[in-house]
Amino acid sequence: MSAEATISSAVLFGFDQCLVTKGIDPFRLGQRCGISESVWSDGQVDIALSDFVRFLERGATASEEPTFGWDAGRSFDLRLLGELGEAILGAPNLGAALTTFSNYFRLVQSSSELRLDVEGGTAVLSYRILDPDIWPRQQDAEFSLSIFLGVIQRCLGMDWEPSAMTFEHRPSRAVQCWNETVRTDCVFEAASNAIVFPAAILDRPMPAFDREAWHRHSDTLGRALAQRNRARPTAARVTSAVFAALGRDRIDQGQIARALGLSRRTLHRRLEAEGTGFSEIVNSCRLRLAQRQLAERETPLSQLAVELGYSDQSAFTRAFRQHSGLTPGAYRKTRWPARRS
Repeated sequence: MSAEATISSAVLFGFDQCLVTKGIDPFRLGQRCGISESVWSDGQVDIALSDFVRFLERGATASEEPTFGWDAGRSFDLRLLGELGEAILGAPNLGAALTTFSNYFRLVQSSSELRLDVEGGTAVLSYRILDPDIWPRQQDAEFSLSIFLGVIQRCLGMDWEPSAMTFEHRPSRAVQCWNETVRTDCVFEAASNAIVFPAAILDRPMPAFDREAWHRHSDTLGRALAQRNRARPTAARVTSAVFAALGRDRIDQGQIARALGLSRRTLHRRLEAEGTGFSEIVNSCRLRLAQRQLAERETPLSQLAVELGYSDQSAFTRAFRQHSGLTPGAYRKTRWPARRS
């Protein structure tokens, strides 16, 4: 999954000046991360998401700025995202802007999830890269949430503060420092990266609403997403859907098929033509995610088994030992030194 996960090169623009002011050559740094110098002059190509995430991590190290990703997101110009950026900025209200961002986020970044959930009076905008093999990804999470926060503050003003913010990684500095930076309570080592806020603000109007332009951009984005989905291998789409559901919903082949706009029979036929099957993909996703969770989280094995969709801890242990040659507990012990480094 790592090889096919991509992100638009448009997100690179703005990093060059940021790095130059710190005495860092952005092109050389990019080349060390697998990003060709020619990419910087073309915002219409896709680059490997793993290379971009690595670029952010190394940029933070080279600049000695733990908030490198966060600061870059604060100054990011949404118009660099083309039709998507224009549709977000021209949406009728904040809810429509965030929904548009969520619905068409895959046009900018694949193998990732951006979703807006509303329950009662609380809204949660959550983001995560679905591919567990792309890690560490701290700077990417902070870069992305900073951009999303900027959309809300564009609507409500820069003094607006979220109810809470969560990050899936460990903090790179004191949590209190983060609380002061974001001006809210920050929780780390969470299930996903998210901004929590009152649902009532979703009805607030966006300042640059343009009804005609918004509908035009939305129609264009809908066609582009349908075209991209048709071009993407079915196995890759199923893999993303399974990763998105793990720990949140029951994995059901019929439900996944409907989410992809396919019948169960068509899904089976397409996967078979690509040399794989639904159960094979689900098992692979579970075990890959298990390896990452064991390396990064201290979740009890019984709880992790449930999150991964196994019937019980014994079933999880059997599957994991067959895959890796080690029990989950033994594998975790081998990864603990890496976690502490």
